[in-house]
Amino acid sequence: MTSATASATHIMRCLRDEIRNGHLQPEDKLGSERILSERFSTSRVTIREALKKLESEGVVYRSNRRGWFVTSPRVKYDPSCPGFFMDYVAEQGFIPFSRLLSSELVPADSYLSELFEIPEGSDVACIERVRGADNRAVYVERIFLNRDLLPEIEQHDLTLSVSKVVKGEYGQEYAASDLDIRAATLSSQQAATLSAPANFTCLNIRRIVRNAQGRVFEVDFEAWRHDTVELSLSVIDTP
Repeated sequence: MTSATASATHIMRCLRDEIRNGHLQPEDKLGSERILSERFSTSRVTIREALKKLESEGVVYRSNRRGWFVTSPRVKYDPSCPGFFMDYVAEQGFIPFSRLLSSELVPADSYLSELFEIPEGSDVACIERVRGADNRAVYVERIFLNRDLLPEIEQHDLTLSVSKVVKGEYGQEYAASDLDIRAATLSSQQAATLSAPANFTCLNIRRIVRNAQGRVFEVDFEAWRHDTVELSLSVIDTP
């Protein structure tokens, strides 16, 4: 073990202890790398090594141009349940927010055409949002909506909830979902939106939603910061 590695391990232990004993609270800003290097009498390279390891464990996180912060408790999320983000995040004690980034009509490619059972090139509603808890952006999403089943849905305010509009205005039920979950890295645009460093690890979730008749009316692509979410699934056992 090199002296730099040993020093990084010591720094990690000290910062963990300060977080555990409450000296550092969630969302507290850590000292700058310069201040920490002076405090621990070591190089910024070693400080950065310690912080990156703590980041990989989800203990701290880096916000572009703002510095390092103590990670808040993670949002517990059941991707199989089409719950209302603003509600289930608030129930966990966070202050949620949702911001609409874009809303437009796009032509259906072959993938969406097959899923939505519409001619290729047909208009599909597409919205992009960023959502967060306690002033921290936690994920970005891109949602495609089938206008064959949800005509002119883009005319509604979809900033806070798509599901409430789908259910309340169109009478469509979220009867079944196909999920694809995998680890990936944020694109440069996603990283900028989430104030994350380049190539930051994320959790990608693709959801294909069907109504009671088996028609697909919604396809979602979500990219979560890996240090903000805890997946919690409810599974019904069958005999």
